[in-house]
Amino acid sequence: MGFSPAGKRRAAAVAVAACTAAVLGAAVAGALTWPTALLLLGSLAAVAAAGTAAFLARRADRRTARLHTALTHEQQRPDHPSDRVRDKAAGRARAKAEELFSDGRIQEAADELAPHTAHDEAAARRHHDYLSHRRSIGPLPPLPEPPIVARTPVPGRVLHVVTNSLPGTQAGYTVRTQRILAAQRAAGLDARAVTFAGYPAPKDQDTERYVEVEGVPYHRIEPGRRYPGMFERIDASVHAVTELARELRPAVLHAASGNKNGTIALNVGRALGIPVVYELRGLLEESWLTGPGSHDRRGSEWFRLTLQRETDLVREADAVVTLADTMRDRILERGADPERVFLAPNAVDESLLDERPDGAAFRAAHGIGQEEFVVGSVSSLHPYEGFGTLLEAAALMRDRDREVRVLLVGDGQDRGDLLALAERLGIADMCVFPGRVEPADALCAQASLDVMVVPRLDTGVARLVTPLKPVEAMAYGVPVVASDLPALRELLADGRAGSLVPPADPEALAEAVTRLRKDDTHRQGQVAGALEEVRRFRTWPSVVETYQQVYTRVGAHALG
Repeated sequence: MGFSPAGKRRAAAVAVAACTAAVLGAAVAGALTWPTALLLLGSLAAVAAAGTAAFLARRADRRTARLHTALTHEQQRPDHPSDRVRDKAAGRARAKAEELFSDGRIQEAADELAPHTAHDEAAARRHHDYLSHRRSIGPLPPLPEPPIVARTPVPGRVLHVVTNSLPGTQAGYTVRTQRILAAQRAAGLDARAVTFAGYPAPKDQDTERYVEVEGVPYHRIEPGRRYPGMFERIDASVHAVTELARELRPAVLHAASGNKNGTIALNVGRALGIPVVYELRGLLEESWLTGPGSHDRRGSEWFRLTLQRETDLVREADAVVTLADTMRDRILERGADPERVFLAPNAVDESLLDERPDGAAFRAAHGIGQEEFVVGSVSSLHPYEGFGTLLEAAALMRDRDREVRVLLVGDGQDRGDLLALAERLGIADMCVFPGRVEPADALCAQASLDVMVVPRLDTGVARLVTPLKPVEAMAYGVPVVASDLPALRELLADGRAGSLVPPADPEALAEAVTRLRKDDTHRQGQVAGALEEVRRFRTWPSVVETYQQVYTRVGAHALG
């Protein structure tokens, strides 16, 4: 059936209008350059003027083909505007997702990236990483059924499941691990450790699967390997530790926080019939609350899921060990059996009670005079440590002709702010910031102090967790001034083993330091109280006795 003249004109008008709209839309979107678009629009105008359906069909086919060719050419350009628009959108999504993840909003972060995973490799990797992380926390999945017949363990053999270790990682966590294992071995236990899958990181170029640090054995799982996400690392660790435990036949699995290590140990322990001890050295979720963020962190998905996993672990473990009564109380609030929760506080080598490290050499190496009065600390420089209060107290003492030198050994996110604060207060010339040092040098740094200051702010983690470094200072006679918070009050025996001052109070801190400087009787009383506290409760041999009791409680084969 043919078209009437009027029908042909209407068809031509409709087709030209459609093509014109397509060309304009492509130009506005950046898929077609404007010179090309104007050329095509001119041709379409000629088509409209011709006025016949036959001409329209012939010319429209050619113009459509040219339009298709032009569009294809434009889209295949490596710097095509639509690609740039898409890449910018993906970049914005990655930045937004990172902010959401930092605030603990894991699923929201993954959802932000989801539309970009098909064309943006970085977005796809991060999307998987976020979802993998989410799978690794939350309610503990069902554990394996215990074997009908468990393997006979090697008496006295303990396998510690830890995140990292010396010498590659120098931190309070790794120092405590090393000291515990060394003391356990000295007491006759066959203590050894296995680190988390992929540790050390690829950048460290350390691929040894077995190392010994001062006689302490450390097994490693695929060191340097990259995993797609946290869930995959935990899964790899479970498989590897299972095989290692079959080979070593430990009497006890002893996992140190965080929750990934507890998850690994419980899965392996239940599968092989080995009792599990979970040691909380800190409260990960409380530490995380002190970080930066624009969101209510305590109400976040990450906090809720992490707390759930930690709660499940302390309920499922055969025994739980922690550092202080403040932490024990929090663990009991989560439903752990009081009969299965034990204290193993931070402690020191007995040798420190009789042999003081060479503080004079450390002073000389860092330009500090032997007669100068030095206050400070050896610590991570984290905001909740409150070292800004110490700098403000030092400025007050300078203004009162009681000048001191400030020594802050360590590194962390607050270091730059502390340096800037020292400049603003006009005391930069009084301050020494050596950065991170070797463990032996850290002991010498503490011995170089006249007063150790622990000015922690009033945060959840500071109220609950006791640090290690003040115990070392107490052991060799350096008096300690600390914020009056529950964990630090417990550490200093309610003030008998050190001075307590209100947190974030430079005036009170300055007065406490000045009293220790001027009142020798007060100073000697504090030092004597600290030494007594350490001798009675805080040497590694005494802590090992606690571990032996715990191991005996959870499995008769642990001690042989």
